[in-house]
Amino acid sequence: MVLNPKFALVLAGGGARGAYEAGVLRFILGDLPRRIGHPIRADLICGSSVGGLNGAAIGAWNGDPTGCQELSAFWTGLSVADIYKFEALDLLRSPMRLMRGPAHDELAWVDARPLHGVMREFFPWQQLWDAIDQHKLHALVLTATDVSTGQIVQFIDGAIDPDSIENHHGIHREHTRIRPEHVLASCAIPFLFPPINIGGRPMVDGSLRQNTPISPALRMGADNVLVVGTRFPRVAPPPSDDDPMPSTPALLGKALNSLLLDPLHQDMARIDLINGILEAGEAEFGETFVDRLNGQLGEKLTRQLRPVNTLCILPSEDLGKVAMTTWDPKSIDATKGTRFMLSKVAGNGEESDLLSYLLFDGSYTQVIEDLGYNDARNRETEIISFVERMLESQGS
Repeated sequence: MVLNPKFALVLAGGGARGAYEAGVLRFILGDLPRRIGHPIRADLICGSSVGGLNGAAIGAWNGDPTGCQELSAFWTGLSVADIYKFEALDLLRSPMRLMRGPAHDELAWVDARPLHGVMREFFPWQQLWDAIDQHKLHALVLTATDVSTGQIVQFIDGAIDPDSIENHHGIHREHTRIRPEHVLASCAIPFLFPPINIGGRPMVDGSLRQNTPISPALRMGADNVLVVGTRFPRVAPPPSDDDPMPSTPALLGKALNSLLLDPLHQDMARIDLINGILEAGEAEFGETFVDRLNGQLGEKLTRQLRPVNTLCILPSEDLGKVAMTTWDPKSIDATKGTRFMLSKVAGNGEESDLLSYLLFDGSYTQVIEDLGYNDARNRETEIISFVERMLESQGS
């Protein structure tokens, strides 16, 4: 059976910031259906980096609010030791690890084997595969980056006809059964975590090229797209002659932000612009305007133009600053070396983007999970309008 997804859930990357997404989903997929008397179930889930991890987890429970509770419990009960470790000798070995090769589990900044164990032993893989095979979820798409070519790779598991997906230059698609290594590859932040070997090719974090994977959702035919991001829409301050030089951790955090540069705002603005053009064209030239326009443009289009119902949820607070306000090296469950490393990352108290990616600890994840929940709840009216438009487009 080949399925045509109508509603796509798109989840961005961001390391430990993934707890924010869990809070948003706890409200939208958990609490809201009880309020409106209608289940909310995504046909298609697209995730990059930690968004891929969250997407795979939600997909396993698709349509069942229990999944949101399980995901939030995972994030709020998390400790750094569950994800990675950094031993005292690593302080001496790390510079050499980053400069020599080949890259493997012992040649990254941190030892990510704890996360590998969690994903392989405790993740509900069979439940996810059953949800896909029984068409409770049409497809799951995870994004990674092929180190050798720099190409975006989209791993697709589900009943999506490859010939029905609109072509996208520079994207390599693989239709496969998604397994732990695909999630781990999507989450492998370069330098911090080791690359993952898939089919003889080293793969790293999908956020390098596609932090918020809206494109696969649109090219697979979704007419309704709910996006959850992890970046506060920060306005750059004007330059000043007396700005202090950034600390090394702050500079690393900014470099990581640049590596994971997210064109989400441009993507959403482009969708809004196209929606406006199509709406104006139909008002001026009639209901056949969109079909005629697509016919005239033909092969010049990389995807067929159509109205897309979208909603984007972003943090109302800077998650880097939140990480600094919650940071307490004495309270986290981690090795002495890990605490020392994180203390250096935290620096002298300035806001730390890098810390917000690495602080997989309940003291931080609980706070931003709650923030995600409250941000979604505060936009309940918008979310209900989005759902109503979606149900109307589906003829429900």
